[in-house]
Amino acid sequence: MRFLRGLLSVGIVLAVLYFYFAALHPHEVVADHDFFDAPGPWAIAHQGGRRLWPENTLYAFDQAASLGVDVLEMDLRVTSDGELVVIHDATVDSTTEGTGRVDEMTLAELRALDAGYRFDDGSGGFQFRDGGLTIPTLDEVLLRFETSRLILEMKAFTPELAARLCTILKAHHASMRVLVASVGHDSMRAFRAGCPSVATSATMREALLLYQLHRVRLASLYRSPAVALQIPEMFRDRRVVNAELVELADDYNLKIQVWTVNDEADMKRLLDLGVQGIMTDHPDRLLRLLGRPSVASHHKN
Repeated sequence: MRFLRGLLSVGIVLAVLYFYFAALHPHEVVADHDFFDAPGPWAIAHQGGRRLWPENTLYAFDQAASLGVDVLEMDLRVTSDGELVVIHDATVDSTTEGTGRVDEMTLAELRALDAGYRFDDGSGGFQFRDGGLTIPTLDEVLLRFETSRLILEMKAFTPELAARLCTILKAHHASMRVLVASVGHDSMRAFRAGCPSVATSATMREALLLYQLHRVRLASLYRSPAVALQIPEMFRDRRVVNAELVELADDYNLKIQVWTVNDEADMKRLLDLGVQGIMTDHPDRLLRLLGRPSVASHHKN
């Protein structure tokens, strides 16, 4: 009997604690960051608009910027000789005439490749071949787009590479116009340690933790080291971006940026929910929906 009374007491305590953290415990609000110095919703050109122009090239970023997009999004990898370059895949096979891993090639070897070689606009033509497009370095991007907002995703970064990225951003005085993303938790921790003032998005582990706590109504326990949630609308056949999550993010002052959305109906649904930004391969479509028609409106859709 004493055991049952003890068990009941523990249950009551747990129930009280759950009620407090589920209903009464104050949640932490993320401080405003200068990166978000303009109201949303934002049009974010995924890899510079990879369905309109050769992805992750200076040409693509130039064109996307000329449309009036709010942010240029790109991916970072490292060469065998330690240079940070802008490319999505681990290999050069899908975008150039070459083959091989990026991290097994020198910068000079990468620069000899044609970054527009495999781009097809849908008409069966390869109009960017032999057009002089190359795989850019991060330094080139930071110099060329010195007033643009950039989202930089660290691909397969070690903590040491993340610390190096931090050093480069400081050298370019880019801390307030860059948001850094990563799936990897260790690399993000290292980056934040060196560059605490730079905006970051939640890692996969951090986003999943918030989502799971939210599902059991204990989201007030969450303490966000990030200022943004960059997530897909669907994850493992479950719709994760809904009105409830958007409201939760607003309460935390977290900016939801959804990737990668190319269908106009999907864009409209997410805009109606109130997400802060949409990453898209078709920034021209999103700009039209936002009432900001672009000079790319003539491109095939």
